[in-house]
Amino acid sequence: MHDADSKPYARSLREELEWKLIDQLHSAVSQLSGFCFEIKKFCVTTLFVVLAFLTKFTNDKLDTALFVTVTIVILGFWFLDATSYFYQVKLRGRMQTTQAELLGKNIRQVIPTTNGFPEFISAKRVEGSQLKRVRAAGFNHSMWIYAILMAINIVCWALYIFGEFS
Repeated sequence: MHDADSKPYARSLREELEWKLIDQLHSAVSQLSGFCFEIKKFCVTTLFVVLAFLTKFTNDKLDTALFVTVTIVILGFWFLDATSYFYQVKLRGRMQTTQAELLGKNIRQVIPTTNGFPEFISAKRVEGSQLKRVRAAGFNHSMWIYAILMAINIVCWALYIFGEFS
């Protein structure tokens, strides 16, 4: 229902640019999200290639270099994925800020919904110290694959060191 004196929503040039910014940030977040998935697939593929190559290079004998290399590969991909995740959160936070600014300027023209306005990201994920945000980027549910791969590597390395397989 509109009041008799309410006007249709008309965007100013500044608001058009802010909406364009939100669209561009959303596109960047989508690309980073896809990149994170590809990083995980590439990590597993790279590990299999490295394992096969090093096994042949060491004449089918296990060597400490194998476990060190696997550790370096996992940590490298984990770092790359965490960096991408960190910037996804940062971009979503910027989208949230821009949306709040737009809503603040046009509060009289906004038709409230029962659920409120959509959030691009929870404020608690964007706020806090740099250390907290970096830690959250490296240790979250999407990073479990690296922890699992690292745990498998450590168990196999320990078994190798204690002579269970050679």
